[in-house]
Amino acid sequence: MHFFSTLITGFGATLCFAAFSWGVSKHFRSTGAMPLGMKLTSLLSLALFAFFVWHIAQGASGLWLVSLGLFAGSLAVFAAAVAASRHTPPTLAFDTDAPDFLLQHGPYRYVRHPFYLAYILFWLGTAVAVQGFFGWVAPILMTALYIEAATREERKFANSDLADAYNAYRARAGMFWPRPWARLAG
Repeated sequence: MHFFSTLITGFGATLCFAAFSWGVSKHFRSTGAMPLGMKLTSLLSLALFAFFVWHIAQGASGLWLVSLGLFAGSLAVFAAAVAASRHTPPTLAFDTDAPDFLLQHGPYRYVRHPFYLAYILFWLGTAVAVQGFFGWVAPILMTALYIEAATREERKFANSDLADAYNAYRARAGMFWPRPWARLAG
């Protein structure tokens, strides 16, 4: 059973990581060369994923089903965000473009940054799978990077022609987590 749980956990994590890598190369757009911040984020992600694979090879924790749930949730949010942005893909993280559209359908109805939510769920899943102090380094570091990237994106909207629409959107949708009370009130 231990071999099976380790194998299926590693497979689930690899499936997520492969989907995210596909997104960087095939879904998101860039206004030029890949931004330095995105390059650094990608390299750090790869290094942390390699650390996870090395660690998980020693065996998944007893909470491997929780990890699988987080991986499944991550993939579901990611797929929904890709579907919602298929015709108007967002730019890569840390790009300096001026936004000219605002997505507010699909998962964007509830969270302003569903891709980052998917990534955070993934890194939480890796931490639960390895269940050790060092396993929590990845979600902490990567969440800090996602907060920085999201904050930069929000500043881009604040300085664009979409500033008023984005402010109204911010009142309805959470940054990474849905705001159910805003939906009830509105």
